[in-house]
Amino acid sequence: MNISNLSFVDVETTGPTASNGRIIEIGILRVENNRLVKTYNTLINPETSVDPFVLDLTGITTNELRNAPTFHRVKNEILQVLENSIFVAHNVRFDYGFLKNEYKRMGINFSCRHFCTVKLTKLLYPGFHNYSLDKIIENLNIRCTRRHRAIDDAMVLWELYKKSLTEIDHKKLTTAINIALKRPTVPLNIKEEELDRLPETCGVYIFYGKDKIPIYIGKSVNIRDRILSHFSSDHLSDKEIKISRQIKRIEVIETAGNLGTLLLESSLVKKFLPLYNRQLRATRKMIALKKVVNEEGYYSLEEISLDEVGVSQLGEIIGIFRSRKKMRDCFFEIASKHGLCYKLLQLEKTDKCCFAYHLGRCKGACIGKENYLKYNMRFDEAFYNLKIRSWPFQGPIVIKEKGEIEEYFIIDKWCYLGSIKGESDFEDSIKKEYIFDFDTYKILLRYLSKDKNAGNITTLKSRIIKSSNMI
Repeated sequence: MNISNLSFVDVETTGPTASNGRIIEIGILRVENNRLVKTYNTLINPETSVDPFVLDLTGITTNELRNAPTFHRVKNEILQVLENSIFVAHNVRFDYGFLKNEYKRMGINFSCRHFCTVKLTKLLYPGFHNYSLDKIIENLNIRCTRRHRAIDDAMVLWELYKKSLTEIDHKKLTTAINIALKRPTVPLNIKEEELDRLPETCGVYIFYGKDKIPIYIGKSVNIRDRILSHFSSDHLSDKEIKISRQIKRIEVIETAGNLGTLLLESSLVKKFLPLYNRQLRATRKMIALKKVVNEEGYYSLEEISLDEVGVSQLGEIIGIFRSRKKMRDCFFEIASKHGLCYKLLQLEKTDKCCFAYHLGRCKGACIGKENYLKYNMRFDEAFYNLKIRSWPFQGPIVIKEKGEIEEYFIIDKWCYLGSIKGESDFEDSIKKEYIFDFDTYKILLRYLSKDKNAGNITTLKSRIIKSSNMI
């Protein structure tokens, strides 16, 4: 794609939200090698009602929209004008988002490189106090005949760009455009066309290095934007530079939504152990603790391996930590807050009273001075928030997530048992072995704690019955 091919775009819409709003007018100015080569402007029948405020603001009438072509009729014309060009708009997420959703309703995946003139103007004219289109028109003395009409507002952007060509140093302008565009420094073994084809959907991506070995696994609600950010020339870190030098191939796995993305990323990182996923090292050193009772009846702690704990024994675990340092830091804080004994928490080894007792923070459990029942009550209270929660359902559940695709996740006793796409084969997709994973537990705990997700959850039994009835 040639960066000299630009399409300055503006849309007027039925309302402010792209997911349920529609386009009522679009204006496009196609520029090649800094010359205007095509002008495209049309009203569009939104096939729905329009906010009266919008009609008043734009001056467009209901009768004009009723007689205008539908988006279905003009979709190919718009694609032809935009073909092989960079999409440029003021607050580009708005215009680009509306156009992308219009094509999505047609079953077309619209995607192209784009940048925002708000960001560009901030870089070129940093002295402005406000970067709304009205203020830019005022500050740069740009003429606009019909404000809030698509082709006129698009023309303002073209005039802004022309002024930049004459008033701004060429090198500074090019740098600003590349920053606004998030133009990547393309890795040696990756073609720019491959980056252009990346989807703008939710999912996980894998960077492969030498010998087809994954070197980094990441996630995003917008795969394309996130991958490009790794290689954007304006903020390459040492790690990104190393990845860029080693990367040989990019694999993308699209998901239905955020839950699927988090679960998939977590499982893939543990499976492949990528070199640049640093949190992995902490995950492999996790420490699990269970509550035990000493000879005097006081609660104490025993370090165990998670691999040794069955799912039915999760209730015995009172805390899981990613490192011994984090564990000790947490215990010192808990001991201070709840008056627990350093000795019983294994923060110090001594045959006598602990140091906290000398400071008046421990009430003497270390030397049998405090009643063990009172101490144990404080112990349970102190570790309540660290304990593995009881599974809140009577059996396995199914969580539905819907985005560009539809996916169902089967969960039981905090264990991820599998996922399927579609309504059938729920029983066949269940893994035979329950394996507890702390990261999966945290992901599910956050998800289930949000009331808005309750409608996505059903029991596995009800899903199996429904699937059987559909066969």
